[in-house]
Amino acid sequence: MNSKPWVLVTGGAKRIGAFLNQEFAKSGKNIVLHYHQAETAALALKTQLEAFNIEVFLWQANLNEPATIEQRFEELLKQVPHIELLINNASVFEQGSLLTSSLAQIQSNLNIHLTSPWLLIQALVKQAIKQNKPCQIINISDANLSHLYTSKAAYFISKKAQETLTELAAIECAPNVRVNAIAPGFVLEATVADTEVSTQISSPLSSKSSAQLATKDINILQRKVPLADLFSAIEFLSKNHSITGQTLQIDGGSHLQCPPYMLKN
Repeated sequence: MNSKPWVLVTGGAKRIGAFLNQEFAKSGKNIVLHYHQAETAALALKTQLEAFNIEVFLWQANLNEPATIEQRFEELLKQVPHIELLINNASVFEQGSLLTSSLAQIQSNLNIHLTSPWLLIQALVKQAIKQNKPCQIINISDANLSHLYTSKAAYFISKKAQETLTELAAIECAPNVRVNAIAPGFVLEATVADTEVSTQISSPLSSKSSAQLATKDINILQRKVPLADLFSAIEFLSKNHSITGQTLQIDGGSHLQCPPYMLKN
């Protein structure tokens, strides 16, 4: 096993998670490639990442079953010596108003956006203390949490709770572990009811409707957020050792003014 640092991106086999893993591999980081059901995609991505002369360890874990997280993470640490960076990126993004959301839907959103990230933070900090090595945590938030919308109530409420998790974790994990977040705006079209979605994409639109979306309706800069901008924000937070408890809005200004497409959904 080489001495390069290890990075864990939850929901890392598809979409934004896969992109982040590719960028980390290019920069020489070893990858813990997390997936739930997307084994085929994870295996294919593993082959791509290994071409960058780094190590890739496949880690299957169901974040919708938080009771299993502590044991699964302990098993992971038997294979991976030290995780330098955890990115809580996995998400579900489903339709459902406050009055129509089912118990299962509410619980899955809380599990994936709040409870499991919380438990992973606990596990990572225990590792850092035990090994006396630093680590960092970055949560993937959502720029549109600045506005209220009801079409995805379980998602909205659970991600708002994750904002508080970021701030409280930054306090409790200091001084050796920094905790921050980035809040993307419109990056990729949403995949409705996709439990392997890499991140909430700040878009309650289907692929069909978003294809018809005018650029002026996306944000005040009138363009999608490039994936590269998300990675550069993560690099900035990783390298700046004086920042903790902050959320960077990578959103083209969506947090300042509710995008027109949000008002239609």
